[in-house]
Amino acid sequence: MHRRSGCGDRAHVSTAGRWDVVTGRRSTAVPEPVSFLRTSWSTDPFALCSYSFQTPSCLGVDMRTLLAEPVADRVFFAGEATSVDAPATTRGALESGRRAAREIRRTARAGARIVVVGAGFAGLGCADALERFGFDVRVVEARDRVGGRVWTRRIAGAPVELGASWIHGAARNPIGALLRRSRGRGYEVDYDDIVGRDEAAMAELGEHLEALDDVEDPDMTAVSALLPDPLPAGLRYATSVAYAQEYGCEPSELAVAADQGWFGTGRGADLLLLDGYDRLIAHLQNRRVVHTNTPVTAISHTATGVRLDLAIGAHLDADAVVVTVPIGVLKSSAIRFTPALPERKQEAIAALGAGLLDKLWLEFESAFWDSTAEFIEWRDPDSPGLWSVWLNGHAVFGKPLLLGFNGGQHARALADASDRAVVASALTALGRRFA
Repeated sequence: MHRRSGCGDRAHVSTAGRWDVVTGRRSTAVPEPVSFLRTSWSTDPFALCSYSFQTPSCLGVDMRTLLAEPVADRVFFAGEATSVDAPATTRGALESGRRAAREIRRTARAGARIVVVGAGFAGLGCADALERFGFDVRVVEARDRVGGRVWTRRIAGAPVELGASWIHGAARNPIGALLRRSRGRGYEVDYDDIVGRDEAAMAELGEHLEALDDVEDPDMTAVSALLPDPLPAGLRYATSVAYAQEYGCEPSELAVAADQGWFGTGRGADLLLLDGYDRLIAHLQNRRVVHTNTPVTAISHTATGVRLDLAIGAHLDADAVVVTVPIGVLKSSAIRFTPALPERKQEAIAALGAGLLDKLWLEFESAFWDSTAEFIEWRDPDSPGLWSVWLNGHAVFGKPLLLGFNGGQHARALADASDRAVVASALTALGRRFA
């Protein structure tokens, strides 16, 4: 179990009293929360997803390499979606930015003007490398903050991640190196420290997936081809845990090739950050100026340079540009490219999936749950997979916090719901879990 990146700017803190339950009734087995933070990445115009995933396609993993290819040595691309080795991770994002910087170094003149679009790990990592190579760099960011899909807030004095939470395989990982240089602290996660798991359902899923390696065309075949249709309740729960909350999609949307081995784990332990991911972002940014509140609406290039049109009505001229926006933004055509991107790159953008994993942090007066296990699972008999996994913030931070996850179809169903409805839904689930 690896919880990947993903969050959005639709996050809220509330210190209100009791919540009126949408249904009018819910179990009283759990108290009301003191405060909450929730995300809705798919409704965030600067993300429109949590992270990418590989869909069934004749392009296979080439969809990522095609997305990464430069256009006319003027328009370069970076971001986790362009990473073959570590997609959907901060490591993949950072490495992709550094890769784009090396590509520019091979083709651009010394001191060339480069604009980097986006100030997440990909954009900041790219800018850092470009400046070291001697280029004149400007970073523009659509949001009013740096970090992109890394966003740290605080509840009860604890750093709570709304986007990326884990460092997957901290050893020999540039993100792990950043953690050490920033003198941040990591908490080693034990994914087997779980209470409430439906072991029979997970075992049943494992039996079906034994045939993964025997699929003749894993690039074109969806994982759902190995599963019964319709899915019984146990498998609906198990696939939510194994797929919706890993890849942000359903088995019918994910290529078998993507599930035959996730390369982003690296080596060593997976870590949660006890001082917050924002500490790493600040260390990487250093004193670099980032122009926030500066969305890019159009990028045009000629043989002599690049022009970027900004939402504020101005424009920037440069010798090259590095685009690091999420795959959801590229799929939405929020940025217009002139001339149009090459057909194969457009095919790659269309083929890549835009996964969704949303979070809900709840703060309580005190912990009413098992305060030692790191993860709490539950199978809802009416909607298997809904609020099925919770991270125990008491075990990690020593604070009365719970973090609930929803991915794939459950996340999409709640994306446009009100805060009150989402919190009420979670409390109802917890009430039934602990009744």
